[in-house]
Amino acid sequence: MEDKRNIQIIEWEHLDKKKFYVFGVAMTMMIRVSVYPFTLIRTRLQVQKGKSLYHGTFDAFIKILRADGVTGLYRGFLVNTFTLISGQCYVTTYELTRKFVADYSQSNTVKSLVAGGSASLVAQSITVPIDVVSQHLMMQRKGERMGRFQVRGSPEGRGVVAFGQTKDIIRQILRADGLRGFYRGYVASLLTYIPNSAVWWPFYHFYAEQISYLCPKECPHIVFQAVSGPLAAATASVLTNPMDVIRTRVQVEGKSSIILTFRQLMAEEGPWGLMKGLSARIISATPSSIVIVVGYESLKKLSLRPELVDSRHCYQRFTDCYKRLYQLQPEMTQRIYDKFITQLQTSVREEISEIKAEGNLEAVLNALDKIVEDRKDQEEPAWRPSGNPEADLRSALVPYFRQQRDALQRHVRKQEAENRRLAEAVVAGRQQVQELQRQGQARQQAWQALHREQKELVAVLGEPE
Repeated sequence: MEDKRNIQIIEWEHLDKKKFYVFGVAMTMMIRVSVYPFTLIRTRLQVQKGKSLYHGTFDAFIKILRADGVTGLYRGFLVNTFTLISGQCYVTTYELTRKFVADYSQSNTVKSLVAGGSASLVAQSITVPIDVVSQHLMMQRKGERMGRFQVRGSPEGRGVVAFGQTKDIIRQILRADGLRGFYRGYVASLLTYIPNSAVWWPFYHFYAEQISYLCPKECPHIVFQAVSGPLAAATASVLTNPMDVIRTRVQVEGKSSIILTFRQLMAEEGPWGLMKGLSARIISATPSSIVIVVGYESLKKLSLRPELVDSRHCYQRFTDCYKRLYQLQPEMTQRIYDKFITQLQTSVREEISEIKAEGNLEAVLNALDKIVEDRKDQEEPAWRPSGNPEADLRSALVPYFRQQRDALQRHVRKQEAENRRLAEAVVAGRQQVQELQRQGQARQQAWQALHREQKELVAVLGEPE
């Protein structure tokens, strides 16, 4: 049974990048298709003056569907699909920034906050021109427009033609504002999406952690992750919706000042004008958050490198053995586990090296590699059993035993040479000892003779005259 608080976080270095990007594009495309109609509704609600066209999210949905059909809910969608590129840049920047920040802080909140903000900065630099074009396409209605530009109609007057309308909008933006027009509202986009992303990820991890304490232990992680995603999206949407309304108006209406747009919006509609489109934004964020959380976590698990799959199960069992320590100090538990695994791997490698050295496996493996290399250009069949087990066993073991015999003979010869050297050293030592004994005896005799002479001299000197 899983520990309900053991929410594993798969980091960038654990992923198979090829699988991650292939599955990531497919998942992002699925999310865009499902939530794009609500993105269009939110944009129109934020741009309209008061309630001149739509009275709410549901009213806008019904009116657009009646007037333009299902295709009306997907105006500008093809252009918007180019944001798949920025989506992959966002994910890559987010994961790499988490990895970089991990060198300075192990706090998951800090890593998520910095990584989310940095990822939005990179993504918005790519997304803003695409958003500007797609938002102007969103504003097109049959026979009329809500923004600055109007795409050309069909010769029969049946409304907006599908082919060439993107090109028409791009030309009008270039004529009106030049290249700078594609980055209109760039600062407002940064002020919207950097806080949104920087807030979303910490709140997501916060809600997931808090819900995990409330859920039964048997509850799978994916359930409270799927709940915490929409909660984090709703929180981020409420906090950043005012700037999102200003961003949309700056980009669609061609305004040049965030402050002037804010003042005009407050004068026309009051504080509630800053919350326009909030319900549509939350509605679009809820399914996308669920898909992002569930899909993104599943995507990372699918993209996990094969050699790390068993490692995650090992870590799960490790934390089960030290549940109390993991609950109090999860980061310390992770460091202890990493240190333990590193030492274990080092020990195993050393033992394998010793086994290879003792059994002369290195030479055997090199010989096998040489055999394989030599047999590449030969067309004759490889060795097959002859049908005589004794002969096959002899042919397989005799070369090995001969190698072992040669190795033992070399070792014996080496030991015999060492013994001869030691024997010669012993003999030389004995001779040196004998020589020292002879020298000692000679000096003793000389001393004794000198002692007798001294006695005789003393005796002579001591006789009376």
